Amino acid sequence: MIWLTWRQHRAELLGLVAVVAAFAIVILAHGLPMHAAYDRDNIAACWTAHNDSCMGKLGEFNQKYSEFPDMATSWLPLAPVFAGILIGAPFLAREFEQGTWQLAWTQGVSRTRWLLVKLGLVLLGVLVAAAAIAALLSWWLAPLHPHRFSSGQFNHGVLVFPSYVLWAVAVGITAGAFLRRTIVAAAVGIVAWLAVRLPVEFLLRPNYRPPLTARDGQEAVMKGWLTHENVGGPADGSGPVTGLVTYQPLDRFWQFQIIEASIFFGLSILLLAATFVLVTRVRR
Repeated sequence: MIWLTWRQHRAELLGLVAVVAAFAIVILAHGLPMHAAYDRDNIAACWTAHNDSCMGKLGEFNQKYSEFPDMATSWLPLAPVFAGILIGAPFLAREFEQGTWQLAWTQGVSRTRWLLVKLGLVLLGVLVAAAAIAALLSWWLAPLHPHRFSSGQFNHGVLVFPSYVLWAVAVGITAGAFLRRTIVAAAVGIVAWLAVRLPVEFLLRPNYRPPLTARDGQEAVMKGWLTHENVGGPADGSGPVTGLVTYQPLDRFWQFQIIEASIFFGLSILLLAATFVLVTRVRR
């Protein structure tokens, strides 16, 4: 069964290896000299200093090294979608379209074992590749996005990025199992992935933990992730105007990574469980 699964999905798995290798080559070629310059010119200290010398260093550093990473990160948030389209959608839909599911289920292997082996091998490969890409991206973008809660750092973290990829693949697999058409499953998968991914980032993430409050916005930015800024005073005008900001401190980064990754891993497990029930009960 493992050999058969390898024969069916070797193109996708070898493609993942090729993608990770290509990422590594490109990222190391650009990242190694960038990190060397970051350490040599002490850029880390300049992110917190505000003197003319540091501003000049930051400007030169960003001008020299930021163009390519900025271009890459403009489309990287959609990378999980491609995994859903290329791996998830055809995973079962192709079996139904080509009629190969009928042959597979008439052999000596049960549907349960057939699906568990296929899912186990493919999803393991997907998660390993996604984790490797996330580690490369986190290292690569660190000098340009030193704030850990920036989208460049958080969205490519070694916990949340694989969970986004798994969610996209799980959505594609489930859509393919229900709709039995690869193209239709891919289209539905894109919509379903975005329908969860965007609200989680912009609505849920700022509130995973109750934010802290400060009166100095600049100080809050130094301490963590500024989530809300409000300038006002008592409604009756009896007191002075105050500027209050809310923020999430930097030491909550890994807590937020775990929370968000758990959301997407949990949703993925639910979808895959629904797929398992459907496939093991469908009539021949």
